Amino acid sequence: MSLSDKDKIELSVPLPAAGYLRTFDAEIDVLTESEIFVRGVMRDHRFAFEHTWKLRTPEYEILEAGARQMAGDQAAFDPALCERYAGVNGVRIGRGFSKRVIAALGDLPGAKEHLLLAIEMARIGQQVYQFPPEFEEQFPAGGGSAAEQARLSWLKDRAYMPDLANSCYTYRDESAELFAARDVRCGFGAELYTPKPGDKRVFWRNKSLSIELKSDGYACESAMEDRIHDIKVGFDLSRDGVISNARSRGLRLPYHGICEDAQWRTAGLNGLRVTASFILQFADRVGGPQGCTHLFDLSIDVLRLFKFSG
Repeated sequence: MSLSDKDKIELSVPLPAAGYLRTFDAEIDVLTESEIFVRGVMRDHRFAFEHTWKLRTPEYEILEAGARQMAGDQAAFDPALCERYAGVNGVRIGRGFSKRVIAALGDLPGAKEHLLLAIEMARIGQQVYQFPPEFEEQFPAGGGSAAEQARLSWLKDRAYMPDLANSCYTYRDESAELFAARDVRCGFGAELYTPKPGDKRVFWRNKSLSIELKSDGYACESAMEDRIHDIKVGFDLSRDGVISNARSRGLRLPYHGICEDAQWRTAGLNGLRVTASFILQFADRVGGPQGCTHLFDLSIDVLRLFKFSG
């Protein structure tokens, strides 16, 4: 085998003539003052799964989990996985989440796809906050400029979800000073912080991931739209794993005036030869405290469908 053959990347899923497309659609209802209901559906040309969670906040612990196979060859996607999925009850969103899901599902055919859906459920599950009265009392009453209101929301985000601090460019410590220096505004309304029991579809999310075959490789695109985001990242991937034509855009963002900064880093992917260590490679270039968590996730979702050498 020549070096060029050895280094050639390979798509791990069948690629239809019209290209590969995977979608994820989800919504959240409020059940009680400390419980929410999350429903998500993932599908591509091979399968369609639905997952449902009853989550307790602010721990984001799965109280009840369910799964349903809506489509898919049973030889390739074992329906028994839907029964095993109840084994994730008691798991909390956070470190070790994927390992707990893998342990519950085992190695039956289709476990990987159920894991991918579970990861998407975890990502959206933490988008609904349920502030207790004592939490709100820590912060001053509303009023002031749009930038001041945005700063207050930013402080609440970091206080309610401590792991947000320094997880991305917007939530890094240094960004606190930008609210006074820039025209910053929230890309969402205050009602997002005050969901009430019985409220339906308080948060929703639609995602799409596409891969098309080109003469010299693949054209990849990954997009997400929800109540506070409308972002997209795309890049071309040569047959030996080199990125070109990398671009991203954010039409709706949580904090306009700050979140845009991370978009400028996407062009830095151009010329990168992607290896099996792509998570670290992309964390350095589009993720981490100087980047955007969502651009990182959207990119990694694409790369997980390829096999890389190195």
